[in-house]
Amino acid sequence: MKRASLWIALLAAFSPGLHAAGESLDDISLEDLVKTDITSVSRKSQSLADVPAAAFVISADDIRRSGAQSLPDVLRMAPGIEVAQIDNGRYAVTARGFNGRFATKLQVLIDGRSIYHPLFAGVIWELDPIPLDDIERIEIIRGAGGVMWGANAVNGVINIISKHTRNQTGGAINVTGGSKGTGDLYARIGQATSDSTSWKLSAQGRHIEPSKLADQSGESADRLNSAVIDFRLDHDIGGGRDMSIWANASRSKLNDAWNTQPNFVPTLTLSKLTPQQDAHSESLVGRYRWLSDSGIESSLQASFTRSGVSITEFLAESRNTVDLDYQGRYAIGRHDILWGLSYRSSSDEITTNEPYIAIAGRSYTQSNTGIFVHDDWTLIPERLKFGAGIRADQTSANGTNYSANASLLWTPSRTDSVWLKYAQAPRTSARAERDVSILTGVAIRTSALGNTPVISYSQANSNLGPEKAQGVELGYRKQLSSAVSADVSAYRYRYTNLRSGTQTGMFGCSPMFGALLDTAKCGYFGLDTTPPFGTPVLFVETQTINGLAGWSDGVELSADWMVTPNWRLQLSYSWNHLKMDSSSNPSINTHAEITERSGPHQYGSFRSQWNITPNQQFDLWLRSSGGFDRQKLIDLVPNTSTAPTFSHVPGYVTLDLRYGYRVNKDLEFALIGRNLINTKHLEYISDFIPSAATSITPTWLLSTRWNF
Repeated sequence: MKRASLWIALLAAFSPGLHAAGESLDDISLEDLVKTDITSVSRKSQSLADVPAAAFVISADDIRRSGAQSLPDVLRMAPGIEVAQIDNGRYAVTARGFNGRFATKLQVLIDGRSIYHPLFAGVIWELDPIPLDDIERIEIIRGAGGVMWGANAVNGVINIISKHTRNQTGGAINVTGGSKGTGDLYARIGQATSDSTSWKLSAQGRHIEPSKLADQSGESADRLNSAVIDFRLDHDIGGGRDMSIWANASRSKLNDAWNTQPNFVPTLTLSKLTPQQDAHSESLVGRYRWLSDSGIESSLQASFTRSGVSITEFLAESRNTVDLDYQGRYAIGRHDILWGLSYRSSSDEITTNEPYIAIAGRSYTQSNTGIFVHDDWTLIPERLKFGAGIRADQTSANGTNYSANASLLWTPSRTDSVWLKYAQAPRTSARAERDVSILTGVAIRTSALGNTPVISYSQANSNLGPEKAQGVELGYRKQLSSAVSADVSAYRYRYTNLRSGTQTGMFGCSPMFGALLDTAKCGYFGLDTTPPFGTPVLFVETQTINGLAGWSDGVELSADWMVTPNWRLQLSYSWNHLKMDSSSNPSINTHAEITERSGPHQYGSFRSQWNITPNQQFDLWLRSSGGFDRQKLIDLVPNTSTAPTFSHVPGYVTLDLRYGYRVNKDLEFALIGRNLINTKHLEYISDFIPSAATSITPTWLLSTRWNF
């Protein structure tokens, strides 16, 4: 009730004078906004109203008016996308559940090029992949998209589409500074050298001082420094042919705090490590599109990426990745046929700090070759369409995997769309999952021998297979009037072969453990086994297997209302529930509980964009999330139970505000307040890597944008 009252009060507080003179939002009707073209669902341009999928588009103006300084924060406005900030630069981002530091089931693309990391099976969000000011729109597709975008597009696809250079001629400088030692600088220069050729060069740098630890014990170590430089060239050759070239380089430095340095004598104590994470990526991408005399539309895109990640005293990785992608399209009669071929080869060189982390094979090349075909068949013109597609991916690690989809789109009127979709998609195993052995946690267990440190040690499993998902989705999209639109979707997915752990052994490093004593293994960890006491610590050996299965159910809602030509409201809401199968293996049951409790059941976003006058804007953004539990990787409270212990991440409601003043068409100032409700809140507790939890606190920013 309190939350509802808060929303109503805020809405009422900022509604006076809504009919005062002010320029309309983008000078475009909401009906036109709903008909925005989207390309990521079927790899071809379609009106959003004609898409048989749960889709959402974030425009460049949405990004600017959000006040967000990082890409994950922008994604919070989309239904079905769960975003949790870990610290100054790290985020956990997922679609439809299964969130984590490296959320493995979400495919993220920039202009069709995947930035999904082959080592960690996720996205390194702190490595700013593209300046926000260079983004034309972000297309977000919830649900499996494996046919079009290959393995790993299991729960959704995010395609970040950059601006065409003809829209970025001239110069621009954007400067933002504020509390928490936050500073952002963006600069761009561009030129149209002819009617057919244009280019742009942009650069962005970010800095944030360390945040506060969630336990109030002081500052964290998460000082962030990042930079990205981006070049694009577009050339219209003529005759239905065009070419684009991108060159991008980014780097980030982000410190961390881990309470993981152990001392076992006389009792277990942990001291803090402050490793520095240094990540970089350099890419060269080229795309050529042409139309043949027979009417076949074709596109060929190739890229080379050199990247690397190093974490002090933990891991150092360097990687070279080659991507090739071809697609063709041909319309014949009532059939619109799309087909394609793709190839990816990614070679790494990795060193680790044993015994805390070890990898099987210092170098490895993993490859993926895919082929797909998809047909959109118009059964009844302007009323009923049937779509179906299949894809096969041959991978070096997991053999051949198949994706499939089928959909029905019924448009009984120009303002109504109903879709039913079935899809299945695999998620191939990542290098770290198959080849890395790592210490994953520590707990104190009480027994007849007293309080004993128990270390969890996860061993590599080269036979780890792909995860699989298949499910159905029902959606309805309605244009209620020229000013109001809404869509709702419900889904049910079945997941099999999910990652889980199973215990494979146990050993101790003290003679008091009797037959469990293993001097060789203890020696590997540098622990003393000399009688009479040795090192009183037990190791539980586990291995990651494909042992977990379960169901994911959910409902997503979004609505868009142009209240007046000067005032726009957007609402999104998501509800998700995971239910894992029970198993006779207690380790799998434990992992099932951890998975079910690891994400919020519901979260939402409410945005208001108000043009007060032709040169003044006021934007309000309310965000909320339910609470959830994370397993404690480190628990030094003695416990007689072997069950996992959890830390609770409370639900929260927070508010962002932005006031913008436009001096003229080329100069704008904005005052931005972020996370303004409550003095602090916690959004996530890191998994896999035991980073110290940090508080998300209010931030005030002053921003200026100058075009010349």
